[in-house]
Amino acid sequence: MNLAKYSLDNTKVIYFFLAVLLLGGLFSFGNLGKKEDAPFVIKSAVIMTRYPGAEPAEVERLITEPISREIQSMSGVYKIKSESMYGVSKITFELQPSLSASSIPQKWDELRRKVLNIQPQLPNGASVPTVSDDFGDVFGIYYGLTADDGFTYEEMRDWAERIKTQVVTADGVMKVALFGVQTEVINIFISVNKLVGMGIDPKQLASLLQSQNQIINTGEITAGEQQLRVVANGMYSTVNDIRNQVITTRAGQVKLGDIAIIEEGYMDPASTIMRVNGKRAIGIGVSTDPQRDVVQTGEMVDAKLAELLPLMPVGMQLEPLYLENVIAKDANNGFIINLIESILIVIVIIMLVMGLRAGLLIGSSLIFSISGTLLIMSFLGVGLNRTSLAGFIIAMGMLVDNAIVVTDNAQISIARGTDRRKALIDGATGPQWGLLGATFIAICSFLPLYLAPSSVAEIVKPLFIVLAISLGLSWVLALTQTTTFGNFILKAKAANGTKDPYDKPFYHKFASILHVLIRKKALTLGSMVVLFIISLVVMGMMPQNFFPSLDKPYYRADVFYPDGYNINEVAKEMKNVEAHLLAQPEVDKVSITFGSTPLRYYLASTSVGPKPNFCNILVELKDSKYTKEQEENFDAYMKANYPNAITRTSLFKLSPAVDAAIEIGFIGNNVDTLVMLTNQALEIMHRNPDLINVRNSWGNKIPVWKPIYSQERAQPLGVSRQGMAQSIQIGTNGMPLGEYRKGDQVLPILLKGNTVIDSFKINDLRTLPVFGTGTETTSLEQVVSEFDFQYRFSNVKDYNRQMVMMAQCDPRRGVNAIAAFNQIWSQAQKEIQIPEGYTMKYFGEQESQVESNEALAKNLPLTFFLMFTVLLLLFKTYRKPIVILLMLPLIFIGIVLGLLLLGKSFDFFAILGLLGLIGMNIKNAIVLIDQIDIETKAGKTPLDAVVSATVSRIVPVAMASGTTILGMLPLLFDAMFGGMAATIMGGLLVASALTLFVLPVAYCAIQRIYN
Repeated sequence: MNLAKYSLDNTKVIYFFLAVLLLGGLFSFGNLGKKEDAPFVIKSAVIMTRYPGAEPAEVERLITEPISREIQSMSGVYKIKSESMYGVSKITFELQPSLSASSIPQKWDELRRKVLNIQPQLPNGASVPTVSDDFGDVFGIYYGLTADDGFTYEEMRDWAERIKTQVVTADGVMKVALFGVQTEVINIFISVNKLVGMGIDPKQLASLLQSQNQIINTGEITAGEQQLRVVANGMYSTVNDIRNQVITTRAGQVKLGDIAIIEEGYMDPASTIMRVNGKRAIGIGVSTDPQRDVVQTGEMVDAKLAELLPLMPVGMQLEPLYLENVIAKDANNGFIINLIESILIVIVIIMLVMGLRAGLLIGSSLIFSISGTLLIMSFLGVGLNRTSLAGFIIAMGMLVDNAIVVTDNAQISIARGTDRRKALIDGATGPQWGLLGATFIAICSFLPLYLAPSSVAEIVKPLFIVLAISLGLSWVLALTQTTTFGNFILKAKAANGTKDPYDKPFYHKFASILHVLIRKKALTLGSMVVLFIISLVVMGMMPQNFFPSLDKPYYRADVFYPDGYNINEVAKEMKNVEAHLLAQPEVDKVSITFGSTPLRYYLASTSVGPKPNFCNILVELKDSKYTKEQEENFDAYMKANYPNAITRTSLFKLSPAVDAAIEIGFIGNNVDTLVMLTNQALEIMHRNPDLINVRNSWGNKIPVWKPIYSQERAQPLGVSRQGMAQSIQIGTNGMPLGEYRKGDQVLPILLKGNTVIDSFKINDLRTLPVFGTGTETTSLEQVVSEFDFQYRFSNVKDYNRQMVMMAQCDPRRGVNAIAAFNQIWSQAQKEIQIPEGYTMKYFGEQESQVESNEALAKNLPLTFFLMFTVLLLLFKTYRKPIVILLMLPLIFIGIVLGLLLLGKSFDFFAILGLLGLIGMNIKNAIVLIDQIDIETKAGKTPLDAVVSATVSRIVPVAMASGTTILGMLPLLFDAMFGGMAATIMGGLLVASALTLFVLPVAYCAIQRIYN
């Protein structure tokens, strides 16, 4: 079927479908989901298990290892990372990146079943393991509820819960989570001496409180025809009920409130704390449906908040900390402006070079291609985000390639006297299969993105979808819409139908230059090889940054104090840091979370905690132009004023978050051997002046004081190991006695000694009374054989069920991270002797980079196979596809030139640009060689066919490349896609020159055509 002829014969059909594309595209644009970045499923879950009182080695052996062993038997397991701390096991479980998003919920169900199977084998005292498969949920609309000092945490929590209840009903909201809520407790303060002296056993007191505060079904009785419900209500309804609880002592019965101070309080030390602009705060995160428009959902949330906020008391305020709906709206609006600029640039260039009529014709094809793509995106569920909009801009120049070829062919034929209708049909039909093959190859060049089994690659998958749809449409429209509109836009006849349009001095000069290059084949091709080698050398010396930073008015910092620091001490020290930041005129808001990272408000965020010596800082600036400078200043301030803390400041990146930029890990079974190997790696890092924040992934050792229970001394005194432990517990953090129900909360009841913990001294524990069966008071030092004081690691880390210890560091600002890693890695391989049974492995950014590159490279063979197959089908010979493919490495000359001149680095998105360049280069080459075949079939000699074909392809090749290069200008200034734009602009500029000057020479050489 001849599409061009059909279109001209059936214009009403074509107009109908064009109207559907245009109107459907406009409607779809308003209804497509809008996000800041492309959503993807984080295939990770966290399993938390508590085992109070156990040391890290015991937690690792009794909790972490059994659970890890059980879940490792699942199919699709990628990595199992675990951290065993004092009384807590944290296992991070990762699935294979290649698993489809639809299969993930089933995998989480299987994971829960596995954890449920192993639960009976865990030791007594261990909690039920909790599986958090929503670990990857993004709470992109993120607030902080602040309050003045006059408000209690209870009042703050009540308002946070009211906001949560109000917002969760908004259309498009999936869940609302809170951070930094303080756990309320009932503290019973009584000295241990008094407990012992009055003969009050804590176990009996706990049993009494639990029995008095228990709900019991007391049943019902029959009273005539009715059933009478009997309710025995003896539960504590107020704190006074606990104070009035009667207990039996040696002196008789007394009320608990008469011998103890009973009051409501908060868990001390807290597990997490949050402050915003120096005020206490509770974080409120709103997670939205990834398939919905976050901008519209944000408007719904604002409407819900507008109903509630006027009722909030003075002194309490809801501070927006990170609003994805606002950021997505601004980002999408900015990209749409860039898109419009690209469209205008492309149309204006075409008008200037090919004339007003050709510009209108090709520009209209561009509009229909974009609107049709939007319509199909709505059917496929692909929304508008940074990646899909970038796909439009990348495709912008390529979308007009097919229309340019058809229009140029038609104009040349018309200029030679051919009828306009016939010129349009011949101009479209002649190169249609070559254009289809070139379009398919251009799509295939981005295929590795779509098929790559990697989370990073998954982010850019919408880019491939946009390119595939738009380029496919552009071919169809070139044969249908371009011919239909061309029949009334282009001139019907040329002013002089006998004149050859290529009979001009410019074309004659070009032909003479081409003759010289063909005559000196060896020199021409040899020069290209030399330039290619030079470009590779220069590429190796250029700064490389695998993931570019984003242009946001925010920066973050992770601050790690030495292990053993109390969360309250960290919060106290950070008050000065907070004041310093708020004193900066460029700073708008400062949010700090202590004890763990905040709710995941941004997709690529780290996850740290529970860790009392850690805090995370989020700084919002008044304008993004201050971000880089302020982040550098804050990094310098922290290093100068807080040298005992490791501070890792960072701009926002769309990359997997890692604990350190450079990590060299050692895997084995003996802690001492791992320490020895890690210390050697740390020594190598310390010797390198370009590295900072050198540290051990297990942290520093912390002081541990361990009373050793003596059976010989304790049992005659009637003191058990449990009694000794309970006495110590009462003297420190408090011993749980039971629960008190208050509204929807369950408050722990803690028995504590009168001693203030902050002023507590180790020697006070030596004389701490302990509970026994005797009537005489016994001190702790009477029932122990010794007090063991040592420094030990506070955690044990495993990787795939084997202990792993890593030497970690970060490069200094401005240092090439990849070059620094390569230097450290090569030194480690040379200097460190790895014992048998141990493994040295790199982690950190290098691991992420290698995984992403391997994911992209995995399907490159398929891509090149498809490309070669298409070329073979087009040309039905091996030589022509080979000469086209041999030209591909030479595009590195242009890539290096573009990156150097435009000051960009070769990052992950520049690699995407390289893939696109392959398709663009092959597309231009196909157009040229296809024309050589047409000229040859017309009866010209091989050399004349090469020269005349190249001359006739100057405008299409130059226009196709020029529109793409200039269409990239708006992206050049984008923080994420700037490197990709520079790669495409420089690479395509040189690739176009290679197509017009070098490809004909290579073609003549391989086809043995002589001058």
